Amino acid sequence: MGESDSLPQATEPTTEDAEKRRVGPKRSEASTNAVLVAAYTELSEHGWRGFSVDRVAKNAKASKQTIYRWWKSAACLAVDAALATLAEKPITPASNDVRDRISALIEPMLIAVRTGDGAHAWRGALLAAADDQDAGEIFRAWFSESVKIPLRHILAEQALKGTLRRDWDIDLATELLFGPVWHRLIAMRGPVPEVYSRRLVESVLKALSST
Repeated sequence: MGESDSLPQATEPTTEDAEKRRVGPKRSEASTNAVLVAAYTELSEHGWRGFSVDRVAKNAKASKQTIYRWWKSAACLAVDAALATLAEKPITPASNDVRDRISALIEPMLIAVRTGDGAHAWRGALLAAADDQDAGEIFRAWFSESVKIPLRHILAEQALKGTLRRDWDIDLATELLFGPVWHRLIAMRGPVPEVYSRRLVESVLKALSST
């Protein structure tokens, strides 16, 4: 947990993924959404180290006990709140070009961190995921399903076509894609430019090129 009592506006959080990960009794979509919105606002304003479940409960008009029935920890709530700001449907690539297809995998998160106080909120969520094992598992599950697995399929396809080395490394590829983002958000606390996704994709393809 954090050091607190226990995690224009970004896109309002959705509830489908969070509902799948719930640990407590079934709750209404409206109540869940209210808590996620309040938690995201809390992250945006106070970061992870200052995250207060008491304030989240007050702003969401929910009890603290109820929140802890629905989430294992404040860190799990923090990660869910950030993930809930991502678009429900994957971004459709601009074309079938491999660069556009890979860019479409990482663009949802880059849009989220560029929206409103998204960079501050996502920085807090990443720190929460690092601090808490269960929260880390939630983030890794999202990352695997939404980025790593589809990226693996794209790279395998390109390797069969001969444009990439057959001994390509999925871990290296994901680190080249997201390592600079983590560095900007956490270490440098800097902005993520709009053209960043294309530059990151180019670095991956260059590193794994068969030529």
